[in-house]
Amino acid sequence: MIRPDLDITLLRCFLTVLDAGGFARAASLLGRTQPAVSQQIRRLEDLLGHRLIQRASPGRSQPPQPTAAGERLAEQARRLIALHDGLVADMLGLEDLPATLRLGIHQHASDEILGRLVAEVARLRPGTGLDLRITHNAQLAAEIAAGELDLALPLAIVTEGRPEVVQEGALPIAIDWRGEGGNPAGGAALPLIAFRPPCIFRQAAIMALGRAGRRWRLVHEATDARSLAAALSAGLGIAAVPDIGRYDDIPRAPAGLGLPLLPGAMLRPLAVPGLGADLVAALAGLAAGR
Repeated sequence: MIRPDLDITLLRCFLTVLDAGGFARAASLLGRTQPAVSQQIRRLEDLLGHRLIQRASPGRSQPPQPTAAGERLAEQARRLIALHDGLVADMLGLEDLPATLRLGIHQHASDEILGRLVAEVARLRPGTGLDLRITHNAQLAAEIAAGELDLALPLAIVTEGRPEVVQEGALPIAIDWRGEGGNPAGGAALPLIAFRPPCIFRQAAIMALGRAGRRWRLVHEATDARSLAAALSAGLGIAAVPDIGRYDDIPRAPAGLGLPLLPGAMLRPLAVPGLGADLVAALAGLAAGR
């Protein structure tokens, strides 16, 4: 009997179907059509002479489960792919990636690009685990400094008059005044809604109002994006927030308030030394909208 040569691409496809929990999701991550993914799985099964994945019953949408043969293959395929990728990385002089990529992203940017980031990691490093942290800047900075994250995507204010601060691979983000409850009568202090410190948007708002000589008073200190949005929707005051989708349903502050201009911000990648340069570049490109 002639032993077949296994195609690494088929093994990657097989593992992606299992890890993604379905053929449709795997097709999206691999950049292929669902029929093409199904065809690759059938080809792998034909080569090995075993059914590898239990198909769902008609009318039922359950995640695909490996057969006994599929379980044996999955365990060995992960080792084979790791050896293959390690060999390629060594020959090409590429850095190795950890088995699990610890990725942190600012809570205000997660809605905008998180899905694309996860898909890109799966495309570039199939089989690599992903440990996601969605939090605020201070926590991201602390965790990457402590070596608890491999890659972080925090937000930073772009200092006025210093365009060089906008580094290559960063995604520029506008900051807007939002809310319709900020129209004080008789020159009263402007009602301000802000996150608890430390917060770059709180800092941007306070500094902009201070430079403009505008009086303000803190009417609500939010603990997260949901509570801040609720306070804005209730008309408690105004807030400086990033223009990246989460606050689209909240109207911009009225122009009649004459509010000062706010600085811009950027989403910028921070990676630990030795992380795969190709992956960092790809994720930075996604963050920058490329």
